[in-house]
Amino acid sequence: MVALAVSFALQPLISNVIQIDIFSLDESLPMHPFSVTNQKKLFPRNGSDHEFQIKDNILFDCIGLGKGNSYNPNRVTGFNSGKQFGYALLTYFASRALNFRRLPFCEDRIYSQYRSYNENEKNILRSLDDGRVNAICAELLALYEHTQNHLARASVKVVHIRRELKADERGYAETIARLVESAKLLKLPEIQVEMDTLNSFGDEGAYCGEVKLELEIPIEDVLYCSCLVANRPGQQDTMESGEWVVINRAPTGVVSLPTSSIHIRPGLWSEEKPFTLNDAKLFMERYAPIVLRPPYHAPPVYGTHGLRSTLKRKFIQKALAFACKDA
Repeated sequence: MVALAVSFALQPLISNVIQIDIFSLDESLPMHPFSVTNQKKLFPRNGSDHEFQIKDNILFDCIGLGKGNSYNPNRVTGFNSGKQFGYALLTYFASRALNFRRLPFCEDRIYSQYRSYNENEKNILRSLDDGRVNAICAELLALYEHTQNHLARASVKVVHIRRELKADERGYAETIARLVESAKLLKLPEIQVEMDTLNSFGDEGAYCGEVKLELEIPIEDVLYCSCLVANRPGQQDTMESGEWVVINRAPTGVVSLPTSSIHIRPGLWSEEKPFTLNDAKLFMERYAPIVLRPPYHAPPVYGTHGLRSTLKRKFIQKALAFACKDA
C-alpha cells in the first residue's frame, strides 16, 4: 500500500501536465479535525455481555473471513475476505431480514459481476432451504437488534466513521473526485453516488485510499460492528478491528453525501488543463448516479444428452415455424 501511494505521488514530478487545482490543495484537512467514534471505548472487550455469538456456520462465514481463515474449501468466502460469494449471500439475508430491497436492474453490483461459481458454492445454495434461510435471517435480525440496543445503551445516536476508496480499473474513485471538484466549483452542498448494499467503514485508519469519506451515520443504518460480534475459540478474530458495517437501503442504491465529507488526497491525479466552471457544469449534466445492471445472461446450453430429433419432430418443428410466420 505504501509503495502504491508513493508511485502515485511521484507521477506529477515526472510529468509535464498541469496539476488539477483542487487536488493540489490539501483540502483533506478540515478546519475541525474529524473525530471517529471509537467502538473499543464504547465496548471494551473485558467481558462477554456485549458480544453476540453467531450460531449458524454459513452466517458466521459470511460475516467473517470464512474460507479465508481456513483450509476447508467447503466454507463460504466471507465479507472480511472481500466482496465475493459470502457478501452476495449476506446482502440477500440482510435485505430479507430487514425488509428492504433494491429496484429491478438496480441490484447490488455483486449479483451481475460475480463469476467464480464452483461446485462448493452450488452445494451451499442447495443447503439453503426455506427453513435454513429463515433461521439465518432471524439470527441476523437478532444481531442487528443487539447492535441497536447496545448503541442506544451507550447513548449513541450517530456514529462518525471513515471509509477509504482506492482507485481501480472501474474509475469509481476518479468519478467521486470529479463529483467533489464539480460540486465545489458549483457550490453544491451534496452529491449523489451509488454505493453497495453493505459497506465496511472503520474507526482506526487501517487502510489508505485516494478518496476519503468521513460520514455521520445514524445508528439505525449500522448492521453490526466488530466489538459486538464474538470470536470463536481457537479461530482468528471474526472481523477486523474497528470495523462497522453500514446498510444502504436506497431502492436505487443512490445516496446523497455532503460534499464537505469527501476529501481527495492531494497530488495523486493530474491532467493537461485546469478543470473550469464550464467543465463542472458539463460534467454534472452528463453524470447519472443510477447504474443499471441488467441481470440477463445468455441462456444455459443443457445439451441433448444423446437424444436426436426424429423426422417426425423435425417435420412438426418446420410446420409450426411456417404457421407462426404466416400468422
